[in-house]
Amino acid sequence: MRCFDWSQHPWCQSTICLLCWFSLHTVQAEEAWLQRSQAILQTLEGQPRPDWLNGQSEQLGVKRQAQQLLEASQVIQTEALSTRSTTVASGLPTTRSNKPLTLLFVSFSLGDSALKSIFEEAAGRDDVLLVFRGPKPGQKLPALMADLKRLLKGIDPLPNIIIDPTRFQRWSVSSVPDIVVEQDDKARLHVRGVSSLSWLDEQIKAGKQGDLGALGDVGEITEIDLLEEIKRRMAAIDWKQKQQQAIARFWEQQKFEDLPTAQADRDRIVDLTITASRDLVAPNGQLIIHAGQTVNPLDKMPFGLCLKVFDATVPAQVELIQCQSCQNKQARVMYLATALPRQSGWDSLQRLETALQAPVYLLTPDVRSRFQLQQVPAIVEQVGNQLVVRERKLPASTGERS
Repeated sequence: MRCFDWSQHPWCQSTICLLCWFSLHTVQAEEAWLQRSQAILQTLEGQPRPDWLNGQSEQLGVKRQAQQLLEASQVIQTEALSTRSTTVASGLPTTRSNKPLTLLFVSFSLGDSALKSIFEEAAGRDDVLLVFRGPKPGQKLPALMADLKRLLKGIDPLPNIIIDPTRFQRWSVSSVPDIVVEQDDKARLHVRGVSSLSWLDEQIKAGKQGDLGALGDVGEITEIDLLEEIKRRMAAIDWKQKQQQAIARFWEQQKFEDLPTAQADRDRIVDLTITASRDLVAPNGQLIIHAGQTVNPLDKMPFGLCLKVFDATVPAQVELIQCQSCQNKQARVMYLATALPRQSGWDSLQRLETALQAPVYLLTPDVRSRFQLQQVPAIVEQVGNQLVVRERKLPASTGERS
């Protein structure tokens, strides 16, 4: 599919800027929990994901589920896990900092009693993060949250809890409990078989550093490695089949900008005169229009295009648009189709481009609005310092869709 994208055509960017067709969008900084979630997903970038999937509106189910789980892990201490009103810290200590952060790796294999004791000791500690590797095998997100909610009942304030398999991999954690004091991207202290934070505080005060080894009993990690599970599922996806399915359903879901067939020849003037509500600046920083200034953009720069708009499902419109010529022979001709046959969309598009010997783009709502298109077939081009929309009636006994 080709939906016309002005940004891909530098030869008309300046004109579009002059017509005030650029929108300004602000980008807000993401929260720490989203950054941690994205870090998990970015680890998957090396997996075989075909280019044709990039930019699709629908997301792969496995990736979407992973994102939801990772995001949910950052709100474990919110009302989803608490039946009472709880004051939540402004942000979990999950981002890099020069201050030490104690990572206490845990698992449900430790048992409810041990986990609850850990939760109680970590309550209110902003420098402590309790890390789970993922859900239990076959466990869904609601069940995991319910288990945590049950163990967190009565604990106030709530401890910081996160699901982060990347940290398990980074520090080679293969059993629990396991403690890593993380600082400046390094393990300041590492000890296995211990879950007591008060004991840990004493060791830090005593100046202990490095790998202290295993100082207690350790157990297996019950939960799955969420990251490895995502990789496994992605590797099992039949990408060729997904591609075929995406291609097959594209035209079924495509929304066309249908326009009625012109019943008479009519020429309309499109008034481009504007009064700028603010300074208008070109992409290169040049000031084009001052705030409050009324201008006709075509006085400053020619349009340079000749748009031919037609319904590709009507053979007579295709034939007529081929015969119609632009007044400005130097203008660049661009074909915009309001519709294509859904059953043979890709084949029809290929045949159409072969016949016209030029690319064909689908008319989009913004282009339809910008040029005040009402009926087809129509030609849009510049005459003097104005844009003219020329609607043309089809010859008698034509106009039926193919």
